[in-house]
Amino acid sequence: LDEDVRDMIIEAMPTGQLADAVSELDTDDAAFVLEDMDEEARLEVLAEVPVAERLALLSALEFDDETAGRLMQREVFAAPSYWTVGQIIDRLRSPEELPEKFYEVFVIDPAFKVTGAVSLSQFLRAPRETVIGDLVGDRELRRIPVDMDQEEVAYLFEKYNLISAPVVDAGDRLVGMITVDDVVEIVHEETHEDMLALAGVE
Repeated sequence: LDEDVRDMIIEAMPTGQLADAVSELDTDDAAFVLEDMDEEARLEVLAEVPVAERLALLSALEFDDETAGRLMQREVFAAPSYWTVGQIIDRLRSPEELPEKFYEVFVIDPAFKVTGAVSLSQFLRAPRETVIGDLVGDRELRRIPVDMDQEEVAYLFEKYNLISAPVVDAGDRLVGMITVDDVVEIVHEETHEDMLALAGVE
């Protein structure tokens, strides 16, 4: 929604209904909604959100604005390297909540560090008994540090034609992902700011 329209709708919605709506969003989108609210209203909404989601949102809001940590979504699909394609497909079909959009299966080690990624197109062509670790090629995986500026994130996506990328913390552990959809929003936002600056308008 247009920012002004969104603010009007948020102001008109009862707290409980707004909390339900926020709970349905990925963490990056939910944080985007909450960050523009005044602190009192934000705390009222968060109090109505289930504990696990509330903790994830509070953690997202702790990251500096316009960083990968604020931009990323915490919902991510990852699997250990010894899992088979069949096991992963069964998990994908389970009632477990999955990210709304994802384009790769991230392969992780026991320390939750990303060792590689397998595109969904490659994954779906493999026989069920194939071990996911065997599908990881020699392509260099671009990891995004959680404190990276969003403009630099957009530059990496453009330079390396990325569709998605894992976001890692200081210990190189997987904490989320950024998709090309998120980067399109950054580019649009930065272009809008540049156009205003050229016109001498803040």
